[in-house]
Order: sequence, then structure tokens, then C-alpha cells
Amino acid sequence: MDIAQDISDPKAIFLENYKEKDNILKKWDEHLQAGTANCDSWMAQFAPIESNRLEYILYQSSHALLMLFLGVLFEGLNELVMAFSVLFLLVTACHTIGSTLNSTSMESVPFETGIKAIVACWLKAKSHKQKSN
Repeated sequence: MDIAQDISDPKAIFLENYKEKDNILKKWDEHLQAGTANCDSWMAQFAPIESNRLEYILYQSSHALLMLFLGVLFEGLNELVMAFSVLFLLVTACHTIGSTLNSTSMESVPFETGIKAIVACWLKAKSHKQKSN
């Protein structure tokens, strides 16, 4: 995927990236439907991504320990716990609303999911209002 270096028009760049992603997904879908997704000629263009589970666990653990250490050091442990609790509840609420509305999108970004849930509720209420008129 090409990442644009000129950010004079970010919206155009994002839309172009979406087009490129859609084309890639379309090609994958075609190969999956045809049953050729595992053939060597198709897979040769992709580099395998190998995970390092130990490295991942060490990064996550060190990040958590660093946050706790800084919370204790700057006497902000209560605020840190409160921030984590609020974020957890916000994400949980947004996922629940999205699931209740039968949304297929379950992003971890609470504001995006929350906005989609609010718009979906508004559109649903609007369509009910139009049907009743």
C-alpha cells in the first residue's frame, strides 16, 4: 500500500486509500470464491507476517508496569485507575449499543462506534416517524 507524503488534502488521500483497499479486498474475494486463494502464484506476492508472542507479551507487560510506576511516582494512581475504568465502560457501552443495533462494525475506537450507533438510532427513529406519517 502506498502511503502519501503530501497531506495537503487529507480527505482525498483517505478516499484514495479506501479505493486501494477495496480493490485488494475485491481481488481476495474473487480468489476465495474461485478457490485459488492458496495457490502459489497468488500467495507469492504477499510476505508472511510472523508474530513473536514473547516480544508482544514483554512489550505489553512493560507498558503496563511503566504506567503503574509513573502513576505511583507522580501520585496519580487513582486518576489512572479512573481513566482506565471510564475508557473500559465507554468502549463496553459502545460495543453493546452497536451489537444491539445489529451493527456489523465493531471497532475498538469508542467514538467512531458511538457515532455510528447514534446515527443508526437517529435514522431508525426518522424512518419510523416517516412511516407513521
